[in-house]
Amino acid sequence: MTRYPVLLALFAASVIAGVTCLSLLYASPYVRTWDEVDFTLALHRYDLLAMQPHFPGYPYFILGGWFINQWMNNPTVALSIFNTLAAFSSAIPMFLLAHRLTGSGIKSLLLPALVLSSPYIWLMSSRPMSECAGMAMLWWFLWSIRFAMDRPHSVLRHGLALLMFSFLMGIRLSFFPFGLALVPLWYSLWRQESIGLRRWLRLGGSALAAGLFQLIWVAGLVLSEGNLVGFWKLSLAFVEGHFSEWGGGVISTPMPIGERIFQLFGHNLLGSALFGGSILIGLYFGCIVVMILVVRRFVAVPKEPNKENRHYLIWLVGCAAFYSLWALMGQNIEKPRHIVPVVAPILLILFVYMFQTANVMKASEHRIRLLRITPKVVSLLLVGFISVQVIYGSQLLKRQAVEEPAVYQLDGYLRSLQEPLILFTWEETRVLQYLQADYEHERIYTYGYFQSLAGADLNRRVFLTDHVVRGFAQQGKGVEKHLKKVTEFTSDLLFDPAYGQIILYEWVR
Repeated sequence: MTRYPVLLALFAASVIAGVTCLSLLYASPYVRTWDEVDFTLALHRYDLLAMQPHFPGYPYFILGGWFINQWMNNPTVALSIFNTLAAFSSAIPMFLLAHRLTGSGIKSLLLPALVLSSPYIWLMSSRPMSECAGMAMLWWFLWSIRFAMDRPHSVLRHGLALLMFSFLMGIRLSFFPFGLALVPLWYSLWRQESIGLRRWLRLGGSALAAGLFQLIWVAGLVLSEGNLVGFWKLSLAFVEGHFSEWGGGVISTPMPIGERIFQLFGHNLLGSALFGGSILIGLYFGCIVVMILVVRRFVAVPKEPNKENRHYLIWLVGCAAFYSLWALMGQNIEKPRHIVPVVAPILLILFVYMFQTANVMKASEHRIRLLRITPKVVSLLLVGFISVQVIYGSQLLKRQAVEEPAVYQLDGYLRSLQEPLILFTWEETRVLQYLQADYEHERIYTYGYFQSLAGADLNRRVFLTDHVVRGFAQQGKGVEKHLKKVTEFTSDLLFDPAYGQIILYEWVR
């Protein structure tokens, strides 16, 4: 082994270690969102009916956080630490997968360094949300699929892939579109079996095993609710609410489809999840993509000789497309974290194409000097990209740990008034409950209900947030003449995309 690959490996290892240590050091002490409150309260008492956490329960995520919390009695930090450790563990499948797909040896460590230093993923690893743990398990699942495709008849390899999918669903059920990756595994199983009856028996056995693995965590949730009937009613109520009221899907959020597509892919995916709000990272990423396209335009790149690799990458693109469609139609468009899983296929495919292109150029007789992109040049480009991410991401991480969320600022202001009042909010009320606000606050749905509560006691001041006002406007209720702007609270929209700006109004009767 030459000195150069060793230096690259040391760089990548130091980045992975540094990212992990900084995530532990700057674990967010704040509970910023409704979901984070649900997860945090679940470590004290696991109760789906009380939304601790909300359905479907995320049992493996809560179990991991609960285990760590036994040593620190700080649920928020415990969940953040579990996320960080899960992210650190995902460096293993990333390295193995990159090596299998590119044959780049020890330089494959650059992939986990690239992914773990990605600013938005890094921020998520230090918060009490299940996305980061889900992303970590997604990498284990994606690797296990490729690992099993070489020997699909191996009970150990095949069973490992099905088990990883069960863990993935038990951490983040909304990642279900990536279950499409099971198809190439089942196809490999089908193709290698020549007898028709055995084909169906093996496929049926695999599907049955997949169901039994999922039943492990589902059965635990059923038992936690007492019986199957109660669990079924709870699941139906959650699904109905998610798609009709508060879930932020295409049905519950009145937004033109074109605007929704731009919001999801332009703002959420590119602006936040992939670039972390950094123009420099976006330009660097764009230059790499242009380089690959230009090289492949002038140099004929042969197909990947390994058919399994080729089929795997095709299905991976299919998984990303399927998940993107689900995020577009069924997920909350206000929250960029819902598109984060698509970052995994994007960065993996970028890494594979970079090294594949470099290997072709190294063997090519092409005479254009600007196109002499060698594996060494590719490695240096990745080192530069990762370095930019580390510098920018570490600054974001520290700010997230010390910057007070807007909803905390709102709570502090209202506590300081020391007079009778009532505050009408939307999702902010869940965080206020967690903070044990000593003033009255209500989550409001309709204007009529608001009027009855606001007029119940004329001796108290009535406050509303801008999210409530926008809700009234959607109901066709113009209330501007009754509003007096009091103050405004702000925090970074990258940390608090839905509630990074809260305008407080007083209701003038």
